[in-house]
Amino acid sequence: MTKKGTVFVATRFDEDMLREWVAAGWVSIEESEIGQPLSEADHARCNLICDLQKDMGINEDGIDVILNLLDQIHGLRRALRETLDHAKRG
Repeated sequence: MTKKGTVFVATRFDEDMLREWVAAGWVSIEESEIGQPLSEADHARCNLICDLQKDMGINEDGIDVILNLLDQIHGLRRALRETLDHAKRG
């Protein structure tokens, strides 16, 4: 049985890499979830980390900055969406 939103695809990362990324705070899953199928969002984030590290050669400090900025952008988009929804209602 799979959870809604779970994807099964070939990955460019292994469990050890995922543990490192969880420890670094780059991926927000519980240690006990490692080895289980990732959500689509978590899988996309892991692929982004692979792109940044392996394909673009960005170091860990750079990845910290990039992921932090992306999280801020997503937070701002969510806040804007909520504000617009609230304005539409009344």
